[in-house]
Amino acid sequence: MTSEPVRKIIKIIELFAMSDKSETLASISRKSGIPMATASRIVNTLEKEGYLYRAKDKSFIRNFSLHKKMNLSEGYLSILEQVLEDVAEKSEQSCEAIFIENNQLYWLSKKESLNVAFRLKAHAGFRRPLYELDSPSRLSLSAMGWDHVCKQFDVDSFFSSGLSRTNISKSALKEQLQSTPITDVIYDLEGNARGIRRFSKAIFDKNGNFVHLLCIAEAAISKQDIKSHIDKNKKFSTKRFNSLPLSYIASR
Repeated sequence: MTSEPVRKIIKIIELFAMSDKSETLASISRKSGIPMATASRIVNTLEKEGYLYRAKDKSFIRNFSLHKKMNLSEGYLSILEQVLEDVAEKSEQSCEAIFIENNQLYWLSKKESLNVAFRLKAHAGFRRPLYELDSPSRLSLSAMGWDHVCKQFDVDSFFSSGLSRTNISKSALKEQLQSTPITDVIYDLEGNARGIRRFSKAIFDKNGNFVHLLCIAEAAISKQDIKSHIDKNKKFSTKRFNSLPLSYIASR
C-alpha cells in the first residue's frame, strides 16, 4: 500500500531533481498537480531541512542531487523476484538479476534453490568489472553496442573467460561482441575463472533498450549429457524470462 502524502513529497523532490531551475510555489503546484497549500507545506519543510533555499524573488532552488538507479516500478521488481525464485527452484541452481552500474556488473538480487550444490560468492550488492568475457560481460557489452564500448572501456584490457585469462585483441573483441546474438540465452561451456557457468539472458524494454540480465549460475562441472543439460536450461530460462512484463519498465 502506498502513502499519498509521501508520494506527493517524492513528486516535488523529483520535480526539482530534473533541473537546476528555480521554481515558484505556483509553478511547483502547477507542474506537480499538488494543491498550493500542500505544496507550500512540503517546500517549507524541505527548505528548513536544507534541501531547498529561497531566492530573493521568493522562488525555490534545490540544494541536493537525486538519481534513480533503475527505471523499474515496484510491480516489476515484485514480479522479477518471483521469477528468480521460480527459476532457482526449478533449475535447482542460483538465479540472478544483474544490472550495469558505473560500467560494472551489479547484482541487484540473487535467489538460490534449497538443493543448490554450492554457494556463490556473488550476492545482492556485489560488483564486478566487465573485462572478463564470460557470458554476462559478453552479452552486456554486445547489447551496449561497439561504439559505446570503445568510448567507455579500455578495449585492450579484455581477456578470455576461464583459467587461461588470455588477452583479447581489439579486433577479436569487436568480432566477438558483434557476433553475439543478444536476444538468445548465452552461456560458457567451461565456466569463468571461478568455475561458474552462467546462462545469461538480456532483458530489453518495449523500445528495445537494454535494461538488465537474468542468469542461471551453476558449477561448471562435467555432466553426463552436457548438450541435453544446456538445451534444457536454455529452453526453460527463455520461456520463464520472457514472461516478464516489459510494460512495467519505464522507457528511457
